[in-house]
Amino acid sequence: MASLRLLNAHDEVGNIRTFVFENTSEQWSPGQYQRYALDTVDGDEGARTRYFTIAAAPSEGVVKITTRVSRSAFKQALNGLRPGDRIDVLELGGDFIWDGDDPVVLVAAGIGVTPYRSFLAQRAAAGRRIPAHLLYFGRDDNFAFRSEFGTIGAEHPELTIDYIVGEPVNADTILAKAPESGTRPVYLSGPEAMVDTVGEELTRRGIAVKQDWFPGYDEKDY
Repeated sequence: MASLRLLNAHDEVGNIRTFVFENTSEQWSPGQYQRYALDTVDGDEGARTRYFTIAAAPSEGVVKITTRVSRSAFKQALNGLRPGDRIDVLELGGDFIWDGDDPVVLVAAGIGVTPYRSFLAQRAAAGRRIPAHLLYFGRDDNFAFRSEFGTIGAEHPELTIDYIVGEPVNADTILAKAPESGTRPVYLSGPEAMVDTVGEELTRRGIAVKQDWFPGYDEKDY
């Protein structure tokens, strides 16, 4: 089984933390996720494994996991890793990918912003245009990557970012904040219930939707 060595970890904001691992062989497209295992966690496979979007862009040469550090046994074990410790790597998956250059609307609920961090960082590094409108919803003002997104946005005027605090994530809010959603594909990333519900609302209105969720992706523990 392949494994990754922890290089360092740092706080983003609130209880959100990024873990940076050495990458010697992993290959992925921005927006994909991977399953990881920690054998120090007691319990069955479900307790010992978690899925995370790879928050790093492939161009960065490292693997990054950015997550809320909850009280779950897995998250506590992850947070307890020290530089040099290793995490096992299982399957890679997901087709939540933005390959083209057509304008899109990116909707993130909370830590669901991680695939967009990979999107934006990779495009910025490659010198590609970023014709996107990011709607970043949060319960409070603790938005991960805000400074980094600001730097990218300053260099890419075609990128618009709105930080939205305390408002419901639904089709009406999305269309009010980004009226162009009616003519652009809308990407949804966040808790599974939100992604499913909002995806259905937008689809009923004839809007093209791409959704990001996977096993273990829930509002409480993601």
